[in-house]
Amino acid sequence: MTAEDLKAEYITFTAATLDGVAAFISPFIDNMMQHPDVLHRVQQEIDLAQACGKLSYPVVTYDETTQLPYFMACIMETLRRDAPAQTILPRVISEGGLWYDGAFIPEGTDMGASPYIIHRDVHIFGDDPFTFRPERWLESPARSALMEKYGMWWGYGGRECVGKNYAMIEMQKLCVEICRRFDMRSAGALQDDEGKGDLVNGGRYRHDRWAVGMFWGQGVILGEGDEISKGEITLR
Repeated sequence: MTAEDLKAEYITFTAATLDGVAAFISPFIDNMMQHPDVLHRVQQEIDLAQACGKLSYPVVTYDETTQLPYFMACIMETLRRDAPAQTILPRVISEGGLWYDGAFIPEGTDMGASPYIIHRDVHIFGDDPFTFRPERWLESPARSALMEKYGMWWGYGGRECVGKNYAMIEMQKLCVEICRRFDMRSAGALQDDEGKGDLVNGGRYRHDRWAVGMFWGQGVILGEGDEISKGEITLR
C-alpha cells in the first residue's frame, strides 16, 4: 500500500467512523432534551419492548433496535436535520464536461451539493423542514422511501460512505442504551426549531452555525454575556 492508501484507510477508520458517530450522537441527545415529549415517547417504547422481553440485556442487539419504530424515526430525523457530515461532497467533472439543466459544466470542475440545503427541500421533506418532527417518517412507507432516496447523510452514489452500516449499528445500539438507562433534561429553555438569531434560548447553538463552524473552519462568535448551556443526565 502507498502512503496515500494508508492515509485514506486511517481517515476511514477514525474520522469516518468514530468522529462521524460522535457527530450524530450529540445532536440526537440534544434533540431528545429539547423535545421532552419525544424523549418520553421513545423511553415508553423502549420500556414496553423490554417488559415484553424483546430487548437483550445488558446490551441491545442491532436487529432489536430496528423493531422500535418511533425510535428509528428519531434516528432518521436526526440524520436528516443534523447530518453528521455537512460538507458539499465535491466531485470532479470527468472528461468531456457535463450538460446539466441547460448549462455546460467543463471537465475538471468541482461540483457538489449541500446536505443541509437538500435536507430542507420542502418538496421532499414537507413544509416544516427546519422542525425536528420524527412523525414525518411514520406517515407511509412510500413517503419514507422518497425521503431516504434524497438523503445525503452518508454521501451519495458510488462514493457513499463505506462505513455507513457499521456506523448505524453503533449509533442505534448506543442511542437505545442511553435512552434506556438515563433520563435527560436540558438546563436551558427549549430551542426554537426555526433557529432565529446566531444563538437562541440560553446560548444554544443553531445547527447551521455548528455545521459551518465545524466543517468550513469559520469561528462561531459569542456576544457579550452569551454562554453555552449545559444539560443534565441522570440514571433512570
